[in-house]
Amino acid sequence: MRTAGALLALAALAAGCTGTASDAPAAAASRPGCGVLPQRLVVGLLGTHVEVALHGAIDALREQHLPLTCTTGVHGDPARYVTVRAVYHPGPVRLPSKACQAGWVYAGTPDKYAPACQEAVRGHARTELVVRWQPYVVHVDVGRSDRSWAGDPEVALAMSRDLARRLGVREASGNG
Repeated sequence: MRTAGALLALAALAAGCTGTASDAPAAAASRPGCGVLPQRLVVGLLGTHVEVALHGAIDALREQHLPLTCTTGVHGDPARYVTVRAVYHPGPVRLPSKACQAGWVYAGTPDKYAPACQEAVRGHARTELVVRWQPYVVHVDVGRSDRSWAGDPEVALAMSRDLARRLGVREASGNG
């Protein structure tokens, strides 16, 4: 278990975690999705035997513009994880320009859609979604041991929408 915890900590650092320790209640911060993502969606992807690492808090992001990162990973399987990183970024955003091995797809509807890169990395699958919920930018990474990733961009967008609602983003209150 220490190895999995260390891997989650390294993944959080690799995701660029900065900011302050969470001020979220300890019980919520230890649940799948750290109390900032819909637990049912995270459990649907990973199950319940997970470890979580939370850096930051919704209130700190909203009020002090400090980043928020939550990583939920499966015990003993570092290829299976969900990481969300939300930052305050009111200015224009450059979308990733890197090549995407398996291809860029778009999640959502014509009213709200977001690019997602799906690729195989060292034999594992990964979906990275980037979405703007003004004035925030949210990155959601979903890692899998297999390539059964067909619905991952839509689930990632739903997770980001829920976080945006918690942040008070008016645009996120719609269904599009």
